[in-house]
Amino acid sequence: MRSGKLGELSKFNKRMQRVSWGNYQEFAATLFRSIATPESKRLLELLNEQKWDDYLEYADCLASAEYATPAEHRLNNQIASLIRKYPFPPGLVNTDPRGKALRTFLSSEHKCKRVNRRFLCYRKVRSPHESILQRARSWISYVLGDLNLTEIWENCNFGAGASVGVHGNATNLARKLLAEDWTVTPGAVVYAAAAMKTDHHLFELLMEPRSDGRFCLDPEAFNVAFGKKLRVVDYNKIAFVPKTAMVDRTIAIEPLLNGYLQKGIDVAIRKRLKRVGLDLQDQRPNQRLAREGSAHWQDDDAWATIDLSSASDSISIELCRDLLPPDWFDFLNCVRSPCFELDGVVTKYHKFVSMGNGFCFPLETLVFASLCHAAALENHLKPEFLVYGDDILVRRSVFGPLIVLLKICGFKVNPKKTFSQGPFRESCGADWFEGEDVRPVILDYAFDSLESVFKFCNICRSKDSWQAIFNEALEFLESLIPPTLKFVRPYKGNADSCLEVPWDAFFSSPFSRWRKSLQCWEWVELVHEPVPDVAVRGFTRYELALTMGALQGVFSRSPFSERFNTRTKLRRVSYDGGWSIVLPENNPDERIYLTVGEYPETRVRRRIALPCRSGGLK
Repeated sequence: MRSGKLGELSKFNKRMQRVSWGNYQEFAATLFRSIATPESKRLLELLNEQKWDDYLEYADCLASAEYATPAEHRLNNQIASLIRKYPFPPGLVNTDPRGKALRTFLSSEHKCKRVNRRFLCYRKVRSPHESILQRARSWISYVLGDLNLTEIWENCNFGAGASVGVHGNATNLARKLLAEDWTVTPGAVVYAAAAMKTDHHLFELLMEPRSDGRFCLDPEAFNVAFGKKLRVVDYNKIAFVPKTAMVDRTIAIEPLLNGYLQKGIDVAIRKRLKRVGLDLQDQRPNQRLAREGSAHWQDDDAWATIDLSSASDSISIELCRDLLPPDWFDFLNCVRSPCFELDGVVTKYHKFVSMGNGFCFPLETLVFASLCHAAALENHLKPEFLVYGDDILVRRSVFGPLIVLLKICGFKVNPKKTFSQGPFRESCGADWFEGEDVRPVILDYAFDSLESVFKFCNICRSKDSWQAIFNEALEFLESLIPPTLKFVRPYKGNADSCLEVPWDAFFSSPFSRWRKSLQCWEWVELVHEPVPDVAVRGFTRYELALTMGALQGVFSRSPFSERFNTRTKLRRVSYDGGWSIVLPENNPDERIYLTVGEYPETRVRRRIALPCRSGGLK
């Protein structure tokens, strides 16, 4: 049954890929007809006339318009969110996402160049803003404290993404450890050597293997072996990833050992920010304050939200030199990439960090938080604020002075996502209108597979407000699924594994059944497992990479996998209140427990394989 279903699934997904654009058009038309508002009627006309540029432009206008009620805002922004980020077929719309992203990137570089010149002048002639900038410096110095390299070395690690020299589909830990050479910028060489010396497994990796399993801890021998492994570069590589149908996002791929060091810095700054109430692992405080600002927007000192355009690309070198303690600036300046490579041309940066730098996010949080603190104190106000990246929340009384200070420091406020007046607030993925949740479902993928249909239907049905809008359109999407592949379950779980339905629909499914031995219901769902990186197993010193992976908690069945490829399987799953039990069809004597905690709200699972004897589960 399993192989037959997988074959049917493969054929279905191939067919969906061919007709994905037609499915989207029919889905959108069904939605617009069911809503029947003036805006949806206009979009339906443009869709039927296939005026795709006007269709995209009109949706963009709907997203930026102001509305009188939460219901009107929710509906029109929901319509816009189904269009603005959808991956249109190439050449269909007259947009240049990569070109626009490149122009924005270069414009930010030019702005940073001007800000650098301004702050260089401030070093020679007293700045008119010295008082407020000194307040920002003092706060940053208080938060960061002394530079502790030992703490940073303890948290250095290799990330999962691409690096200069290790890219493509195989960017796992083993590929990076066993790479032919390690890329690093000149300023980071000494720091990388010092950090890697503290890890005896990396020490062993660089030393010549011995028959008795021992290795030499001689620092001089390490330096020689480390130098042979290095490939010094002075740049990171610019790349583009999709953001919306109109513009891409610019990111930078860092040299391998720079990324290794930046991870340690990232952890260190995050810890220090958490001590002063800025937890970069939790967006909920920002979302709660945004809701409060929306619900009480008529108060004199309500919360305001600020979002910046190209925030990470606007942090200039001289601004960081001016605000950061000298020891921290010198260290971060050595570990960052001084240049970028674009289309084969290497150019010197005017910005301090770019998106892709490992410590970019906590650094921008630190800088913006310091400016919030300084703007409040300079105006004799209580420093109340929350910052998460470039999502800023301040009181309305501080809003004006902070906008001026941000402009002085070279930052540009995004007017479409900044709100100090009116009933709407947006922060950290939460949208509020008069205190009501009006966050839309964002469609940034095509209906080109069974998994994508499952995912969209489950997300839309997770909120009553979404389901009310999509009711008829979801019926159309479900009609695309043949009965032989309509897997359902009565609980929440991974959104793309099967449809989540009420109990009555689950009982009528041919894939649901009662397992008497476990006294619980079972269903069938899709499981996506990573494809193992088989080639890396033949690399020299693979056993050592395997040991280091085990110490970091890699999955024992597939310790190193390919980055983008997954293998789809069918599993029969049951739920008994706190554990989800996967029953492998090829080995009935094994049970795989998935610990899920509160299963209805949890999507991340930890797999533990346990043996089972006949007569009961162990």
